[in-house]
Amino acid sequence: MRGPSAGPNGACRRAPRSTSVAVALYAALLPAMIIAGMAVPSAAAAESSLYGPFGPEGPRLREQLWILPSADDGFPLRATVFRPSDAPGTEGERTRHPLVVINHGTSDATRLAVAMPVYYWLSRWFVERGYVVVLPQRRGHGATGGPMAEAVGGCADPDHYRSGLAAADDIESAVDFMSAQPFVAPGETVVVGISSGGWASLALAARNPANVRAVVNIAGGRGGRPFGQRVDTVCGEPRLIEAARAFGHEARVPTLWLYAENDSYFRPDLARAMAAAWQDAGGAAELHIFPPYGSDGHHIADDRAGWAVWGTAVAHFLAGSQRAPVAALEPAPLHEGAAADANAAAPTPVATAASDGETRAP
Repeated sequence: MRGPSAGPNGACRRAPRSTSVAVALYAALLPAMIIAGMAVPSAAAAESSLYGPFGPEGPRLREQLWILPSADDGFPLRATVFRPSDAPGTEGERTRHPLVVINHGTSDATRLAVAMPVYYWLSRWFVERGYVVVLPQRRGHGATGGPMAEAVGGCADPDHYRSGLAAADDIESAVDFMSAQPFVAPGETVVVGISSGGWASLALAARNPANVRAVVNIAGGRGGRPFGQRVDTVCGEPRLIEAARAFGHEARVPTLWLYAENDSYFRPDLARAMAAAWQDAGGAAELHIFPPYGSDGHHIADDRAGWAVWGTAVAHFLAGSQRAPVAALEPAPLHEGAAADANAAAPTPVATAASDGETRAP
């Protein structure tokens, strides 16, 4: 069970999840079951029955809908699970595979209407290498619904640190639940995130969870291009860098950072500044800035062509390559158009825009 702990800004992590939903269900059913003479399950059994697979597997990468616990029992996470096909002659379902948890980005304008995250080509890259892949939809998004817990503060006064931790709560719940499945190898989880999901994955790295061995951040950050503003606009950019420093101070999990030169949300010099702050604080960050990718490098993980760009770097990283990180040693100066004062007036709340993770597969 996870207990509360305070971050450098005095923000406390939430207490362990309650069993309120399971207890309510248990209490509602108990009188009727006693009258009917039925076997009465325990409250723990009632809770466990809420989560797991929902419906059959599909033909595409054994695709299946799962319901997972979140950081709030009232809003279970909807998730897509992909699994490799075990070769004939093996022990089948008893074969344990490493786990990859892929975390989506956020668009404030579409977050409630967004489809379940799939990232087909990114997921397939991992499945073909023997990984079980789970893509949870965090609270405040799509079918999962619920409050947008991970948006702390507005654009004039963003709290990127606590926003990251709130999103990490849901990711950690998904990691822990899936790590306990009989077809998953515990302690071998790789957490991958895109855009605000990449930022949330970095926040999770700061907790050094026992089941996670590595984190891959793809075009990660928060507050980029709020409300469709021009490229390179980031809410509270100095705070984003300092939050990266705070996470890096705690993190001992190796991290891989992947960006493209033409990322319209988080430009290369900002990525270097964040990775440098992470490293300076004691964290391990391997940063790659790839050449321009398509019309917007922020979508580097969205299609099959991306394999040729980031595939080798990810494969080497996961294999335990000891190549020296290439992150900048000194924070890059702020972009000329960025606000030096994170408290500059803005009338609207922060919105971190990103790819929504819908499949682009044929």
